[in-house]
Amino acid sequence: MKKSFILTVSPFPGCYRHIQIDEKNTLHDLHDAIMDAFDFDDDHLHIFFMDNKPWSYHNQYICPRVDDLDSAKAFTNEVKLSQFHLEKGDKFLYIFDFGDEWRFQIKVLREVEEETKLAYVKKSVGKVSQYGEIEDEDDWE
Repeated sequence: MKKSFILTVSPFPGCYRHIQIDEKNTLHDLHDAIMDAFDFDDDHLHIFFMDNKPWSYHNQYICPRVDDLDSAKAFTNEVKLSQFHLEKGDKFLYIFDFGDEWRFQIKVLREVEEETKLAYVKKSVGKVSQYGEIEDEDDWE
């Protein structure tokens, strides 16, 4: 049976994206979908905490650009969503950019019995800017 998840991904209350993604996709694929959904530049490291606790040492999965796994279980491109046996209501945490520490709460809204060839945004609410609002390049000087 083919299965996909509809996940709600939120950096803060009032701003979220519902993303549909196939269970055969990796955490790194989910990272890519989040970057696209929020229109972020993928120029920093990321990590997932499947126990939903920031910086815990249990169930960490880190960006493959890191040289050493350290306390992480695996790189995000090595594990598929199906390995976590996710169910409706499950929550986990995604952190992007260890300096600014963008925290995205992820929750499984539901499972659907269909294949999702490419992850996509089903619903978008609220706005967020990765680098803040810059009106003009002259503001950088």
